[in-house]
Amino acid sequence: MSKERTDYLLDLNEILGPKMSAKLPGFAKRFLRKRLHMDQINDCIMKAKHYAGAGFFDEALDYIGIKYRTRGEENLDLSKNYIFACNHPLGGPEALIIGSVFRRIYGDGFKVPANQILYNMKPLQEFFVPVKVQAGRQSRDIADRFSQMFESDCQVLVFPAGLCARTFKGVITEMPWKKMFITQARKYQRDVVPVHISGHNSKWYFFLSWLSRILKLKMNLGMLFLVDELFNKAGEEFVITFGRPIPYTDFDAGKTDLQWADIVKNRVKELSLDNGCTPNM
Repeated sequence: MSKERTDYLLDLNEILGPKMSAKLPGFAKRFLRKRLHMDQINDCIMKAKHYAGAGFFDEALDYIGIKYRTRGEENLDLSKNYIFACNHPLGGPEALIIGSVFRRIYGDGFKVPANQILYNMKPLQEFFVPVKVQAGRQSRDIADRFSQMFESDCQVLVFPAGLCARTFKGVITEMPWKKMFITQARKYQRDVVPVHISGHNSKWYFFLSWLSRILKLKMNLGMLFLVDELFNKAGEEFVITFGRPIPYTDFDAGKTDLQWADIVKNRVKELSLDNGCTPNM
């Protein structure tokens, strides 16, 4: 077992931080370790040929047993830097699938904002920019990383909903899209590519999300089970569809940035037509 490889293994105490780790009793840590599938993720790292870097996207998908197919790649101009705006149905698989697709198309030149759980997956950390999913303003450090991301020559994929899709009155619904990607598209002169990924989380996840709203909890309890949701997708095939790029010059003063964001969101929803999957948005 090489020291270099073991450096990429997940460590619960490191994820929790010293203060939280010291407060939690052993049974709580064992529960979290199981919920986060840390033993399986570390087993994947130990067995992977490419245990760090872009190659691990494929290794992780193969280990779990997730497959995908793409549509609309012909819409992409490989000489341009885009902002890819994607729906957020799952919370884990879409980031791995995007990473696998982008690795094939763009090599190592891409960045994906990710929640803290994904960001702590060390083999892929260089491709993820951490996003705080709880309420409150982003830290200055994260804001700086976002600016560097858009200023770079990397392709950038964003999930404007910020949170995974939830159920409202029994219908799986994408959360309202934030306007940030519209503002950044104009600022950095990047065209926006609408992207749709099929799939949805389990009824258990939706129940926990509903319960969190009812109890007015600051944290969505479903977040604790997102890695469960990832591993439960074993054997499934997802469809990722790329739409035609929208020129950044289209986002003019005729509409507010929030209105433009909603227009792009609707275009993403239209991409789910004829993909052979159950609508998830």
